[in-house]
Amino acid sequence: MPIITHKLPDYQPNPDTQILILGTFTPDVAGAPDFFYGRPRNFLWHLLPQAYGLAPLKDEPLASKQAFMARYKIDFADVIKSLDLPAGLEAEAEDDAADGYVSEWNNVIAIVDALPHLQAVYFTRKTFNGLPNIKAQIMPLAQHCRQKGIRFCKLETPARHYSDTKLQQWKDTIVAQTTCLRP
Repeated sequence: MPIITHKLPDYQPNPDTQILILGTFTPDVAGAPDFFYGRPRNFLWHLLPQAYGLAPLKDEPLASKQAFMARYKIDFADVIKSLDLPAGLEAEAEDDAADGYVSEWNNVIAIVDALPHLQAVYFTRKTFNGLPNIKAQIMPLAQHCRQKGIRFCKLETPARHYSDTKLQQWKDTIVAQTTCLRP
């Protein structure tokens, strides 16, 4: 089975990060995006800036996204470091397919502990349906965050579609901090 590694295997969030957006996996395959949440059917770079009242950055260069990240002290990490997918499924990096084929997990607790200014972690998954292995990685992280006084919430995934309802949930959860989907 071919090992599919993370597109950014050595990426470390900025130590000044206050908000960590945690996803599942960014594959290093042909046609993969150059940065987190860059797939064509992912709308994080549309939703996140709009949650702060700014124009979408979905089609903007990476430097514009990084400037936004620095301004709002937001950074990214993924739970999965590599997948061991059966031959022919190399392009299948969707969560439900990936969950059963993880070769290596990222140590997300160590990532959190390396961020001295961290105030919140937002996992971009509303449910764990069909994802027992990802759930087993996230639940200890959520508990660890609670013990450290770090806000931990789930967000509706930015993938597949954009909607005003999804945008409102992101605004309420990240910016206003009036809602929080708990794991």
